[in-house]
Amino acid sequence: MDSRTIGVIGGYGAVGSAAVRRLHRAGAGPLLIAGRDPSSAESLIRSLGADGPDVTAVALDLMDAEALDRFAARCGILVNCAGPSYRVLDTVARAALRRGADYVDAAGDDPVSVRLNQEGGATRWTDAGRRAVLSAGALPGLSGLLPRVLIGRAARPVRLEAYLGGVAPLTPAAAGDVILGRGPEHGVSAAAWQGGRVVDRALVPRLEVRLDAFPRPVSAYPYLSTEAARLAGVTGIDQVHWYTVFGGKRLAEELAMAWALDSTDTAELVTAASEDVSRYGAWYGQEFHLWDGRVDGPPHRTLVLRTDDSYELSGFLTAVATLRVRECDVPPGVHFAAHVLDPVATAAALGEDPAAELIIN
Repeated sequence: MDSRTIGVIGGYGAVGSAAVRRLHRAGAGPLLIAGRDPSSAESLIRSLGADGPDVTAVALDLMDAEALDRFAARCGILVNCAGPSYRVLDTVARAALRRGADYVDAAGDDPVSVRLNQEGGATRWTDAGRRAVLSAGALPGLSGLLPRVLIGRAARPVRLEAYLGGVAPLTPAAAGDVILGRGPEHGVSAAAWQGGRVVDRALVPRLEVRLDAFPRPVSAYPYLSTEAARLAGVTGIDQVHWYTVFGGKRLAEELAMAWALDSTDTAELVTAASEDVSRYGAWYGQEFHLWDGRVDGPPHRTLVLRTDDSYELSGFLTAVATLRVRECDVPPGVHFAAHVLDPVATAAALGEDPAAELIIN
């Protein structure tokens, strides 16, 4: 194993290719781009140009345990950008630990964290001196990291509002995660954080609301994610109102229908998202409002993030997390990206990234 080698599973997908391009520009590598379609990996490699670290395409089915172990053994850092994450779960992470590699997951989220931490699992990562960074994407990930920039500037942060979403095409893997992204391991609909606890049925949807992060009025549905609850608990903020934003109507309708029918079919979600993009264009944003010292009146500080492509944002944070692990800036153990990456440094890098517009007031 070459400890410098970074293996990216799903590295030619929407998130993976965005991460690979940034890692390549940073000179990190050698890079191994792995997945079931090596021809797509080869196409990505040709687009990277001759300068930079060596990049190699590798055919891999991550559900083949022996092949996955052989691949992990070649890597110093194993990066998972394959999905849907509810099927991958901790499969790749455990291969990384078995073969002595660090691990970065663009998704992973609470279901993977629970699995890696159960029965003393976190201790095994620490004892081995290995690092696992989960939720290194746009949401969760940046959504839990960027509010900390505002919180760090406040004397007494007491209330936070967040609006996250937009209009975007869905890959089949992303659609799978969206359709199964509910239940207590993900969050609570209509809930808010108040006085140190989750309060059920505290909020109602906000329809046709105008916000700086989005180019047109949007519908915002209250959904207190587990990431939001963790943020509140760690920072001590008394009130957190967290909203999922839909810029179009078709995806929201189709998702509500799928949940009502307890369906796991992603085809209709992909189609609905495509129809919204055709009508409204593709755009994504995150907007945070922070109150300092009082909970009424206008917010004291705001952060607005805008982009045309949410997958680029996920690729950005995955690359940042990988580089920080590579530089040993992350301690051994199992972590969420929002907890171990530097908020100010990450926001500064995001502000210079051509894929995003970041405004902090």
